[in-house]
Amino acid sequence: MGTSKAYGGPANGLVPSWIDDPVPAANESSGNVPPGQDTSGTDTPTPLGAQDTTTAGTFRGARSKFSNFAKNRSSSSLGGALRQHVKGSGGPRKAAQRMGATKAAGSRLLAFVRDAERMGINETLRVRGLQGLAGQNVEAIFVGLIDVICPPGGPIDEAIARQALMEAIGDQADAGSNDFDTLTPAQLKEFFLDFVVRSIEGRIISDIGAKGVVLPDNVNDVLVIQEQLHDFIAGCCHSHLATELDAIGTLTDRQLDAKINLIYEAAFSLIEEAGEEAE
Repeated sequence: MGTSKAYGGPANGLVPSWIDDPVPAANESSGNVPPGQDTSGTDTPTPLGAQDTTTAGTFRGARSKFSNFAKNRSSSSLGGALRQHVKGSGGPRKAAQRMGATKAAGSRLLAFVRDAERMGINETLRVRGLQGLAGQNVEAIFVGLIDVICPPGGPIDEAIARQALMEAIGDQADAGSNDFDTLTPAQLKEFFLDFVVRSIEGRIISDIGAKGVVLPDNVNDVLVIQEQLHDFIAGCCHSHLATELDAIGTLTDRQLDAKINLIYEAAFSLIEEAGEEAE
């Protein structure tokens, strides 16, 4: 959440600078459904890159509980806020659908991780026209990938994805890994999961941090709140989602899209369950 010291990218506060950007109308789902994706019932999965804002309900309860959390730093208040956010989104499946362009960026990032595992980093960079990055350090390569994975500009959802990727790069820099060629597939998957966690944080902040949330005046107190939010989401999601990345080297691009949908839906389910337990 912008707390990294090593990376020089912009920090994302609890009220992001892009929060007042206009939100585009949701696109109807008209594309093919990725294999393995549940289409039963009346819900139609939103295609990657489309932002579904029509399914979001009210976040009043989430804002109220988050304001309480900002005052008392209680894990129960934070858990209640996050549970209410998932509920206000229409449940885990609808919350995942609302990630829109973030899922598209996640699919591109996961494809990069898959290809690096399959054929090595230099060939993976070459096929993306980024051979000039070969041999550079971890941070330089990841920064060079930003515009490929998260093109600049666009609506709020794309800004969330770009900010999440920059924060994940900052976390990677803090970890002290310098040589990209020595990163293991497991470490690359950790980087991807960090992006997922950071993007969910950005979505939640966008939904409940725009108005009606009372925050401390002290900047250090706000940073503590951010860290607690990050730790809660990462704690309930990270290890569980890691199992979803087994054998990604065998997946096609189309199957990766389905996997991204599954990962985000699972993440919101875990957040909802952990929030209920915390209350």
